[in-house]
Formats: sequence, structure tokens, C-alpha cells
Amino acid sequence: HYGLCASSLALAVRLVENRRLQARTVGLVGRLREQSASDRDFYGKRLALYGAGVESSNDAIITKTLDGIITGWNKAAEHLFGYSAAEAIGRSIDIIVPPDRKGEVRSMLNQIAGNESIAQHETVRIRKDGRALDIVLNVSPLRSDNGEIIGASKIAHDITEEKQAQEKLRREIEERQRIFETSQDLILVTDSIGNFVQVSPSVKNILGFSPEDLIGHSATEFIHPDDLERTREEMRAARRGAVKRSFEARYYHYDGHEVTLNWMGTWSQPVKRHFFIGRDLTEKQAAEAQFRQVQKMDSIGQLTGGVAHDFNNVLTVITGTIGILADAVADRPELAAITKLIDDAAERGAQLTKHLLAFARKQPLQPREIDVNALVLEAAKLLHPTLGEQITIMPQLTEDAWPALVDPGQLSTAILNLALNARDAMPEGGTLVLETRNIFLDDGYASMNPELVAGNYVMIAVSDTGSGIPPELIDRVFDPFFTTKEVGKGTGLGLSMVFGFVKQSGGHIKIYSEQGHGTSVKIYLPRSSGVQETAFEVLQNAPVTGGDEKILIVEDDALVRQYVVTQIKSLGYAALEAANAAEALTIIDADKSIDLLFTDVIMPGAMNGRQLADEAVRRRPDLKTLFTSGYTENAIVHHGRLDSGVLLLAKPYRKSELAKMLRTALAS
Repeated sequence: HYGLCASSLALAVRLVENRRLQARTVGLVGRLREQSASDRDFYGKRLALYGAGVESSNDAIITKTLDGIITGWNKAAEHLFGYSAAEAIGRSIDIIVPPDRKGEVRSMLNQIAGNESIAQHETVRIRKDGRALDIVLNVSPLRSDNGEIIGASKIAHDITEEKQAQEKLRREIEERQRIFETSQDLILVTDSIGNFVQVSPSVKNILGFSPEDLIGHSATEFIHPDDLERTREEMRAARRGAVKRSFEARYYHYDGHEVTLNWMGTWSQPVKRHFFIGRDLTEKQAAEAQFRQVQKMDSIGQLTGGVAHDFNNVLTVITGTIGILADAVADRPELAAITKLIDDAAERGAQLTKHLLAFARKQPLQPREIDVNALVLEAAKLLHPTLGEQITIMPQLTEDAWPALVDPGQLSTAILNLALNARDAMPEGGTLVLETRNIFLDDGYASMNPELVAGNYVMIAVSDTGSGIPPELIDRVFDPFFTTKEVGKGTGLGLSMVFGFVKQSGGHIKIYSEQGHGTSVKIYLPRSSGVQETAFEVLQNAPVTGGDEKILIVEDDALVRQYVVTQIKSLGYAALEAANAAEALTIIDADKSIDLLFTDVIMPGAMNGRQLADEAVRRRPDLKTLFTSGYTENAIVHHGRLDSGVLLLAKPYRKSELAKMLRTALAS
């Protein structure tokens, strides 16, 4: 598009070969004068070199008139914008200008006309295929030979990829900053000697400090001394290029307590920085400790329940035969007194096993829907004479307390036990607060307490202003036989019994205590669904009478079996006996006149007592059944609740209790 007129008077004239411009001259780049052959050769080479430079440029070079008509368009422009030179030259520059940028072009041309140059101007242009390009423009005036501004020359450099890379980097930086600002984990950046350079806002929740509290300080000021060397070694290993690995280190909280964090760190050589991410292990460790506590309590419960079961068998014989012995020595006061001592000791043993079974969650409960406030108020009345005048009882009851499905007798006993513990913790007197409240325990709280199901609960809190419990003993207070009282002043079974009862009722129990300030024990019982559940009502006032029916006694313990057979016969009944389920079924098949099956629940062999009863009734639908056990497990008791219509005589029992229950079973 650039040419020389070969004549004796050579004109260095820039012509545009385009029909749309009708071959008009748009500018003179040389001057009219007579040239020699050597001059023509010099200028020819110079113009050829100039044209080659324009065409080989990596940037688009475009010339245009002051009214925006394109007059020059190099190969880079063709490549960048998609238009060939033939397509572009002679057309308006608007072909590559977005509609919203046309005013920008007019303004730039006005600047050029005013003899201003434009440098490093970032803008947007459009390719022939419609794709937008980010470009940088450098625009300068184009002059004629006499210095008149006749157009503009611009160099367009494509920065689309650069802008995309910058935008990607910006988004990545924003995302990292967002993570840094919102992370629940603690993110720390330190220099090579361990001074904090950046600290994420999460430090406030985890360690109680603000980021400003730590920046500029050394990490060694906040790390537990025992974990300092380990942390330093991990930092040295990171600088050596070791594979990323996690480690635990304790940091000091703002209030002074220790917080264990699991750390993952790396070293960046280019910026000479350590980067650490720390996860607070407090909740995890608490959950693990709680799980271990549950396992421990379950193990103790299994052992305790087994012992109580065997002990109940022994007590059944003792308490049953002591009545016979008492009748025999009624006319000998000295022997009668000894018999009374034996009877009292057996009764204490029975209460002990009852408490053990309560802890082991093996006691049969009789739950029903109760008004919690009414029960607590009634308990408060009964506690006044027990606690004495030095202790003030303050009921604080929520007006709309939900009903709870619970055994009212056992709940009253639990409140009594807690109140007696509170009394012992306040020898000089104090205040006992009985509180009720509706509580929702959410999934977060449930996740920290194994066996707890999230939902609505009725809370009953028994709080005192006593001496409190030392922190190191809190985890042991529910253990059977654990007590801090003097010898002879406590069995250590009160709290363990409350614990077992609450757990067996599907509830939750939590104890809070501060030495010198007092203790609060909170019981959470599931809100009742409104469906009442009641156990079979025993005829407490039925007369002690016998009968002439035939009873099959099934008991694996020979001593207990011998005692029961003797007692049943003494009541006038015909008695058959079996040591296990297989023997019992054989007898049932052979003797159709059996009226009642009296079976222990827990027995060795393929069938337990409940399974035996089911099979016996299948064979003999008219057969009545009475169960007995000191350790019911889940055979006839589901989660501590008696099955509908089930009769259970709990071991140990006296002859009078046996007689009443036999008549009740035969009459059912």
C-alpha cells in the first residue's frame, strides 16, 4: 500500500489503493524535489525497510484519518482482528469498536487532532467473529510533510490472555482470602524465625486472642513448653522440604487454659514463610473421653448386673426361709432376736442389689405420663423434714413444663438421692434449688454425648450451694461404690442409681460443679408423646392365700428351685420342677393339667424364660405365666419397660409376696 512514482521528478507520495477512497492522496511523507538515481535508491530501500518493519511487527499497527477511516492495516492487525487489509482499509474504525466504546474513539481522535498522544490506554475491541479482546493502545498523531496532523497511527497490543490470567489470579486470591477469613480452623503465617505475620480471625474462637494480639509476636510465647521442641523440629523439617505431616501441639488460650491443636505445615522458599493450619481437637477429645466413659460405665454395668443377679438368687433363699425360722423360734427371744438380725441384713442386701440393678439399667420400670412440676413440688414437701431447717428449698418451676414418660416412684427416689447428697455437701446449711425447664438438645450437643438422641426434653435440676466437687473427681461420681464421704456415711450407690435410672428411661444426666460454690445435677427426660404406658397393676391388698392348682417351677439354680418348690407346696399348690426350658417343655407336653408356668427369665441353654413362655403358650394357649428374675436384661423388659400384660416377681421376694403374685397370675 505504499508506492514510489518513478520519474525524473520522483514523488515520495503515500497512496491508498482502494476503490472506496477513489485513489485520493491522504498524506505526503516525502517532499517534491528532483532526485538523483542514488537518492531514489536510498529512499526506495528506506521505504521498503519501513514497510517490512510494519508488516513483521507482533502488534497490530493501524493508521486512520481524523474522521476514523482506516488507511493502514498490517498483518498483525489482520491476525488480531480477523479482517484482511482489503476488508478493513477504507472502512470506519468502528468495525472493531464495541457500541459502548464509540464515544471513547471520538474522544481519542479529538485528542490526536489537538496534538496529544495517548499512551498505554487499556480498552476493549471486537474481532470479526464477535469475540471481545482486551488491548493496550498507544496512539500518536500522523503528520503531513508540512507538519499538519492528518490522521492517527496506533499500535494495539493484545492483553486478553494477560487479563484472563490476572482475573484468574484475582479470583484465586479472593477465594484464598475468603477461606482465610471464614475458616473454622486456625491459619497462621510466620516468618523464618517463627514470628506471626498473618493470623486468621478464627483465632478468636479457638484461642481467645484477636489476630492483632499475635501478629509480630513469636509463636513460642503461646506454645506449651513441652510441645515447643516438637514444633521447632516440624518447622525445620518443613524448611528441609520434608513431606507434609501433621503433629499435635498445645497452645495457651487467652484465659490460660490449654488448647490442643492438630497442625499441618509447609514452607515457601520464595517468600520465606511458614504456613500452618491448626484444627482444634477440644471437641474431638471431649467426645472421645465421653465415649470412653460410656464404655466404662457399660462395662461396670454388665459386671454389676451379673453380680446382682447371682446375689439375688442367694437372697431369695435367705429371705424366704427366714420367715419359717422366725415362726419356729418365736417362743425363744434370744433366737428370735438373731433371726431378726438376719432378716434385717437380708433386707439391706436386697436394697443393695436393687441399687446395683438400677445402675446397671436392669431394673423393670413402670413408666407413665406424669406432671413433672407436681412431682417435684411433692418431693419438696417430703424433703423439708429430711433436710432440716438449715437448708432452704427453693422450687423454680417453668409454668408450661412438658409431661415426661417416666417411672414416678424411681424419679422421686432419684430426686431424694440428689437432695441427700446436696445436704451432705452443706453441713452448715445453704440453699437447695429444684428447677424444671423445657429444653431442646440439638444434634451438635447429641454428637458430643453418645447414646443421646436430639430432641425435646424436660430438665429437672437439683442444685446446691455446698462445697462442690473437685474437677479430678467429676468423671468418677457415677461409679458404683465411689464416695468421698467418711466410712460408714455413704454407700457410693446414690448417684450411680440415679445415673442408671435416667439412662434406662432414655434420658441424659449432666453434673456441673465448682469447688467452694456448689453443684448442679441436671436430669433430662424425654418429652412424653402423650401415650400413656402403665405396667400391670399388682393387687397389693390381696389376702395371703394359697390354692390347689398345679404349678411348674423352672429355675436353673438348684438351691433357689428347692426353696421355691417348698414354699409353693406349703401354700397348698401341687408343684412340678424343671432346671431348663427343654425339661419344662417335656413336662408340659406330658401333663395337660398344669395351670401356671413360674419361670426364671435368665437361664442357660437355647431358650430363656420369655422364649420358653412363648413356646409353652403356643402349645397350651390356656396356660398362665409368671416370670421371676433379679436381672431381667431385655428378655421380658424392653429398655426397662415391662411388656403389656407381663407379670414379674422381682428377686429376692418373701413368701407373702410370692403368694400374692401367684394368685394374681392365676386370676389374670
